[in-house]
Amino acid sequence: MTAAPQRTLADAAAARDNGFNLVRLVAALGVVVHHAYLLAPVAAGDDPISRLLKPATNLGLLMVGVFFLISGFFITRSWMHDPSLLRFAVRRCARIFPGLAATVLLSTLVAVLFFSGPEADSLFSQGTWQYILSNISLHGLRYAIPDAEWQIAGVLGGQHLNGSLWTLYWEGRMYVMVALLGAAAALPLRQWLMGAAAFLLLAANLFPDVAGNYIWEQRLWSMFLAGMLCCTLAAQLRIGPVQAACACALLALNFTRAEDQTGTGFTWFGIALAAGAVALWAGSAQLRGWRHVRRHDYSYGLYLCHWPVILMLKTALPQLSALPLLALTLLLAIPLAMLSWHYVEAPAMQLAQRWLSARSAASKVTLRP
Repeated sequence: MTAAPQRTLADAAAARDNGFNLVRLVAALGVVVHHAYLLAPVAAGDDPISRLLKPATNLGLLMVGVFFLISGFFITRSWMHDPSLLRFAVRRCARIFPGLAATVLLSTLVAVLFFSGPEADSLFSQGTWQYILSNISLHGLRYAIPDAEWQIAGVLGGQHLNGSLWTLYWEGRMYVMVALLGAAAALPLRQWLMGAAAFLLLAANLFPDVAGNYIWEQRLWSMFLAGMLCCTLAAQLRIGPVQAACACALLALNFTRAEDQTGTGFTWFGIALAAGAVALWAGSAQLRGWRHVRRHDYSYGLYLCHWPVILMLKTALPQLSALPLLALTLLLAIPLAMLSWHYVEAPAMQLAQRWLSARSAASKVTLRP
């Protein structure tokens, strides 16, 4: 990667040699590490990084926060480039739902067939299909989700079959928020979204009751809004090693005071600031090599499938500790993520884009005199 921020975030996002796919992949791997330690059948507990960061956060939540920061940036960018509710909805659905549906269906099939107790629901029972349809539909973006929609009775010991899916529910709500803000624009779009993101970011942290009926995970909401704000400033914004170093220095300067006041040196704000700056630096830098990773985004598939893989491995091999479980999980989950991208996610996005292009072309022909 280049050592200095030679280009703006806007230029980096438009280029083919940026590192955002690599950042997403590293974030997904961090989530897998956290969950492998947390769910290990032998000596389960926090991973080494989470032990360092507690109680401010843990590795999994921090990596999900990085996902939301980058998502807020690119989802806002998508709306600003094409502010159409229909096209925005089609693109978002094509990115989220095919991979999600494939993972939920495949993991449910394997879990019910091979990891069911005698009292378990069958593959065609109401409980099984309630789980499948609820998760594929993101629970209708309802605020309260019952446990029955996260598990299937008697399957994998009644555990939540995929504890990673809760973040997609909030991601979906944030997509709706971007679309509603964009459609309601009463100023030029960039200024409008900048003001809305700044207001909601301050409201979420200073007056949480303002958005209290729409969110409960303030940290992820704030990271997404920070990504939105960065997008509106992207044409002037350059994030490089100096900015990342300054963010880390602020975290260090705050350490002793926070430790004296709270017993721990870290705060969520400081950690998120440093991690966000490093992520945007790495994402906007010119990535030398890594051509395959630049072209293909395996992070979403890895994020979706790793939890059920961990549960099945720990059930089949109850003697595993965290590191062997992590190694086996990656050995299985990475190929599954690659298959999901090449045969489900990328084709679905290409199909959606072809449909939108054909619809746009037909509309232009219709409008000709």
